[in-house]
Amino acid sequence: MMKQSKFSALLSAVAIAVACLSLGAPSAVAQEIKARFGTSLPDSHPQTLGARKFAEIVEQKSGGRIKVTVYSGAQLGSDQQMQAALRGGTQEFTAPSTATLANLLKEFGVFGLPFAFASEKQADAVFDGPYGQSMLAKLAERDLVGLAFWENGFRNFTNSRRPIVKAEDMAGLKVRTMQNNLYIDMFNGLGANAVPMPVNELYTALETKAVDAQENPFTVVQAQKFYDVQKYLSTTGHAYDAQVLIASKKFWDKLSAADRTLLQDAAREATLYQRQVSRDLNAKARADLVKEGMLVNDVSDAERKRMREKLLPVIVKHQAVVGEETAKEFFVAIAKVPN
Repeated sequence: MMKQSKFSALLSAVAIAVACLSLGAPSAVAQEIKARFGTSLPDSHPQTLGARKFAEIVEQKSGGRIKVTVYSGAQLGSDQQMQAALRGGTQEFTAPSTATLANLLKEFGVFGLPFAFASEKQADAVFDGPYGQSMLAKLAERDLVGLAFWENGFRNFTNSRRPIVKAEDMAGLKVRTMQNNLYIDMFNGLGANAVPMPVNELYTALETKAVDAQENPFTVVQAQKFYDVQKYLSTTGHAYDAQVLIASKKFWDKLSAADRTLLQDAAREATLYQRQVSRDLNAKARADLVKEGMLVNDVSDAERKRMREKLLPVIVKHQAVVGEETAKEFFVAIAKVPN
């Protein structure tokens, strides 16, 4: 009798434990999620402003259950280091340039082809349309989830030596480029000497004259205070630079379907904000850079056309690198959108 009583008590204890576990299941589903979003640029730049807006929207939509903490200014490493962290599952979000993503997935190099886009409107239509969305889907091949295209803007040329009025003015200048073969070939093709390095190392390189020049949108020049170490700014507009809001696939695969939808919705909202902020601040930054003492000159459309003609061998080479079909579809998508 005693043995039977102990056995019954054991069964009751097991039943209670199972019931407790069952009752605890809903709270496990609703547990807090913490994520890190790293950017390579300062707090004042649209990249980081977009990241903070994304974090804010996610917190609102989740009722505070999902918390995204933003680390700006390369606190978590360079763009390439953060991409590796996402792939390894040790970081959740970042928003690198398409140019650095091209080192992981060559097709993304197509977006940096010189003088491809005529306007932001054209870029939005291509990135938000079927072509851009199909490119985001490819990131799964590299353990990343593409959520949206953000804007860095049209890239312009600055240097400490002379204004760039014509292509020949670039001859012999040591210009920092992104760690991307297309950009290296682009500036070598214009007669400069390309020096690839991460943006977080660039100010010191300019200050010590390790390089003479760099190329970035107005907002980056302002946010990184390059006006302290660069005198001339020339509006070459040689490439439109997009950034890509990406998530770690290892992180993404652990999320519920509802949380994935929430994050995708937040990404769409943050994208509209980020692009508008980028455009507003780029317009303001140009005027501010003049106030900071930079000498700004507008490069003529005729000269920009000459630059593109000089770069035709580079364009042909990199169309082959990204894939002829990828490049063809890209230019078809652009042609469908009026300037």
